[in-house]
Formats: sequence, structure tokens, C-alpha cells
Amino acid sequence: MQAIVFGGTRGVGRQIVDALYHRQIPVIFTGTDHFKTKQIEKEFNNQKALRGMALKMEEPEKFPRFVENVYKSGFQPNILIFNAGYLSLRAHEKDQNLQKLFQINTLAPIMLTEHFLPQMQKKNYGHLVYTSPTYKIDDKVRYLTPYMQSKLAQTTYMKSMARVLRYHNISCNSVWTKYPLWTDALRLRNIGSREECVDPRIMVHVIEEILFHENPLTFKGNELIDDSYLRTKGVDTSNYFLGTKTRDLDEVFLSHLKSPKSANEGPKFVF
Repeated sequence: MQAIVFGGTRGVGRQIVDALYHRQIPVIFTGTDHFKTKQIEKEFNNQKALRGMALKMEEPEKFPRFVENVYKSGFQPNILIFNAGYLSLRAHEKDQNLQKLFQINTLAPIMLTEHFLPQMQKKNYGHLVYTSPTYKIDDKVRYLTPYMQSKLAQTTYMKSMARVLRYHNISCNSVWTKYPLWTDALRLRNIGSREECVDPRIMVHVIEEILFHENPLTFKGNELIDDSYLRTKGVDTSNYFLGTKTRDLDEVFLSHLKSPKSANEGPKFVF
């Protein structure tokens, strides 16, 4: 196994990188800041098994060179984890930001999958993991139209790819969280409190289950919710709760968006 974690310098992505590295799986992780990726590299002893590469998901013209550099470095990735994203709480976006949202959250995962998939198909083994929500139209979609549409499009792509790969030994699934994850995306926006959140390692646990305990030939096309999926495996997910006031992700976000103090005009967050 060899993995690429897109968006691996902070939050859930960084936790995924740590988990794979400690399982002795060679990992390439990307981040928007070259110096940040190299700083993280230095935190590990065996750099040959872990490499950080700068990549901006909104710059598709640089994808072919990135792919070339991956293969030149000796990597033959058969695990692609798409964690990079662009979070915006605006109900409306200007053209430039709208294009950036869909480039990062929709087009980049599609384009990068298409770049690496032929080699995975040739070897008939691999895993595709997308961090995107279950496809449903609800209040969250009403309040976060551009962002949610860009993420839901990623989910529909996953479903389509699962059908394309139905006879291949390649899993293809999406993962989302039931509860808010205590990461910078929430902390920097003052969305919810620590006691309402869960440890981001709950998502890592799901990804480890997919990679090491599911059959890639048959396990595909699933829109997984971390808490629900892990409970089917007999996992006590309360171990990931950070307090006694844990609330559903939708509740926390909708409470924030409906509040007069909403950060609807606030800064965006790229990871």
C-alpha cells in the first residue's frame, strides 16, 4: 500500500497522515504551503516513507506536473484520500469564489482521480476515499448553497465511480461526520464549543476500517457517516466525545447560521 492524502497538513488530514505512517504505509501528503509540508516532514524520522508536497487544488494546470513528480519519486499510489477542501459559509458567492469552491471541492478530486486511476486499474487494487456528505437536500443545503452543492457533487461522482469500478478490486466510498470535529475549521470561526464536538480521530478510525478490514471488490458506493458506520462494527464511539454536550453537525452549523452573530460574511477556510 502507498497513499496520497490531499489536504494533510492539519486537522483530520494530519491525523490520517499520522495513522498511515505509524502503520508503516508510505505516504505523500499535500498542503497549500510548501514550508508547512517540509516542516511536517522533519517531524518524522524516516522521511523516505513520508513526503510532503505543495499543491493548490485550485490550480489544475499544475496537476500533471504533480502526478509526474509523484511517480518520479518512486511512489505507486493505490490509496487516494481526498480531504482537501474549501469551506465557505456564504449563502451566495461572487463568480471568482464560486469557481474556486467548485474547483477545489468538486473538480480537483475528479481530475486527480482520473490522473491516478489508470495505474490502479492496471494493478487492479486500490482505495478511493472522498470526504463528502450523504446526498440529501435539507436545511443545511438551503443555508450553504454553494458550498454544499460543491461537496454533494463530489458524492455523486463517488457513486458514479463505484459503478464504473464495480468489477475492479478498488473500493470507492465517501466519509462524513455525524458530529462536528474539533478542528481549526470550527475553532477559527467560533462555531460551536469543544464540548459539542468529537475528536477528529473518529474519521481516521473509519478510514482505517475501509483500508484494512473491508473487501475493495465489494465495498464501494457507500455514503458513510462515521458514528453510524463504526457502531455497526461494535465500536463505542462515545470514546471520541470531547464533552457531555455533543450535538449533531447539522444542529451546530444551523444554530450558527441562524444566529445574528453568524460568520456568514466571515473569512473562508482552505485546507
